[in-house]
Amino acid sequence: MRGRMGKLISAVAALVVLPTAVWAEPLRVVGNVKVMEIAPLVLASEASGGQVEIALGGVPNLWDLQLASLTVAVAADVSKSAPPSTKLADLAANAETQLLRATVAHPDGRYLLTVTEGLYRVVARRSRGIATEADLKGKRIGTYPGTSAAFYLHKTLQRANLTEKDVTIVTLSPQASEDALIAGSIDAMSMWEPHSERALRTLGDEAVLIAPPHGYSEIYSLHTTQAALDNPQKRAAIVAYVRYLLSACRAISADPSHAQKLIQPLNGYSPDQITQSWHYRFPCEITPNLLDKFVEEEAWLAAQDGRAPRTRAQLARLIDTSVYDEARRAVK
Repeated sequence: MRGRMGKLISAVAALVVLPTAVWAEPLRVVGNVKVMEIAPLVLASEASGGQVEIALGGVPNLWDLQLASLTVAVAADVSKSAPPSTKLADLAANAETQLLRATVAHPDGRYLLTVTEGLYRVVARRSRGIATEADLKGKRIGTYPGTSAAFYLHKTLQRANLTEKDVTIVTLSPQASEDALIAGSIDAMSMWEPHSERALRTLGDEAVLIAPPHGYSEIYSLHTTQAALDNPQKRAAIVAYVRYLLSACRAISADPSHAQKLIQPLNGYSPDQITQSWHYRFPCEITPNLLDKFVEEEAWLAAQDGRAPRTRAQLARLIDTSVYDEARRAVK
C-alpha cells in the first residue's frame, strides 16, 4: 500500500511543480467532452492554473470554427456544459481516424502524442445466433462510419475473413446504437464507451461480448498544426501543456478517481457508469509502429471515400515527435 501511495503522491506532485507563467493567453484545446478519453486533457488543464481552455470540438477546429458534423452527432447534448469553440483551436484531441480524415484537405495537421488508448468491444445479441465474429455475417450492426469504432468493426470482421459488404452497417450515433441494440432493432454494435458497457449490462445474459485479440485499440491523440509549431511563443505554450499532460497521465494511471470526478459534469454520466466503463490506458507516448497503423487505416478510409490513399511518405509528415521529446526531458 505504501508503495502505491508513494507513486500516487509523486504523480500528483508532478502536476503542481511545473512553471505556470509560460504563455500570454490561454491555449484553446478542443475535444469531444462526452468521451472519457479526454480525462487527461482536463486534468492537465486544471493543473495549468487556468491557462488552458477546454471546449467542444475536434481536429477540424484547427482550421474551421464550425463544428464538424461528426462531432455534433456524437456530442450534441453537451453544448451547455462545454460550449463550442469561438476561435480556432490551438490543440485538438481526437482518434487517429479523424486526423487522417481532416488532413486530406489540411496536410499541415500534426500528431503530437497518444494520450489515451480506448479498448473496444463489439456487443451482440445472443438470440440472433451470434457467438463469434464469424456469426456477424448477414447481421445488422450499428456503428458510426469513418470512426475508430467503425475501424474496430472492420478489424473484427477481417479476423473472420469478412468485410463490411458481408454485413449491413446501420449508421447510428453512440447513444442511438446503444438504444437500438437494447430495443433489438440491430443485432450488434461497435461503439466507444460507455455505450458498449451500458448495453452489455442492460442486456445481461442476452449479451455476447466479442473482443477478438487483433491488437487494435483507439489511438486518442493530441494534434496541432505546423503553423502553430512554427510560432515560437505558441510552440513554447504547447510544450508546457504537454508537460502537464505527461504528468496527468501518470496521475490517472496511479489513481483515476480525481480525473473521473472532473469529467463527470462534462459528460453527465453517473460515477458508477464512468468507473464501470473505464476500459482505457493512458500512455502519453508516441504509439509504437504508429506509421504502420496510419498506412493501414488510410487505405481503409480512402476506399470508403473513393480516393487514392496517400503514400507512406505523405503520412509520415503528419507525425511530429519533437514536442513530446522536449516535454519528456522536463518531466522525469
